[in-house]
Amino acid sequence: MIKGIVFDLDGTTLDTLQDITESFNRTLKEFGYEEKSADEIRMGVGKGFKVLTEKMLPQDADEKTRETVAFRYRQIYSQNYYKNTRPYEGMKELLAGLQEEGILMAVHSNKSDVFVKDLIGRYYPGIGFVEVCGAKEGVPMKPDAGGVLRILDLMKLSKEEVLYVGDSETDMKTAHNAEVRPVGVLWGFRDEKTLKENGAGFIIRQPSELLSIIKEEI
Repeated sequence: MIKGIVFDLDGTTLDTLQDITESFNRTLKEFGYEEKSADEIRMGVGKGFKVLTEKMLPQDADEKTRETVAFRYRQIYSQNYYKNTRPYEGMKELLAGLQEEGILMAVHSNKSDVFVKDLIGRYYPGIGFVEVCGAKEGVPMKPDAGGVLRILDLMKLSKEEVLYVGDSETDMKTAHNAEVRPVGVLWGFRDEKTLKENGAGFIIRQPSELLSIIKEEI
C-alpha cells in the first residue's frame, strides 16, 4: 500500500527550464562562450550547478574556469529563478488530491536548497510536505540514497510504502539505491527510453496517472 511519495523538482513538479536556460546563456555570454539551446541545457540538468557547468563548457576549460563560471551562473540564476518557472499542468491538482487522500509527500532535489524551498513555497503554498530539501553542505547529492532514507524516517514509512517520482536517470538511480519504487514522468527533461534504461518501474505521461498507480497498489 502506497502511503508516501517523494518528488523531484526540476522537470517533475516545476517547469524550470526557461529560467535555467536564460540564466546559463547569460553566464556563457559574459565569459565569451557560445550560447546553448534549451535542449542541450535540458540534458545537463539534474545533478547540480557544477555538473551542468562541466557539461556545457568546452572540454579544455580548466578547473578554475569551471568554478568561476558555475559561481557566476548561480549568482545570475538567483536573480531570475522564479520569473518564468511554472507548475506543470495538472500538478497542483495532483498534489491537492494526494493530500486529501492522506498520502505523505516530500520534495528531494539536487538544486540548491534555498531555491528548492523558495520555489515550492511560492507555487504550492497549500501543500503540507513532510520535507522539502535540496543540495546543501553535508548532504549527499542524488543518486546517493541518503536523502531519501532520511525522508522515509521523517515519514515513518517503509521502503515498500513509498514511490519516488522523477524525470531523469538520476532520479531512477536514486530510487533504486534507496530501494523504493521509481516512477518516471514524460513531461520533464528526459525521454521514455532513458527512464526505462535506468530502471523506471512505472512511466506516466501526465500527473493524474499517478493516482491510478496508487489505487492499483492499495
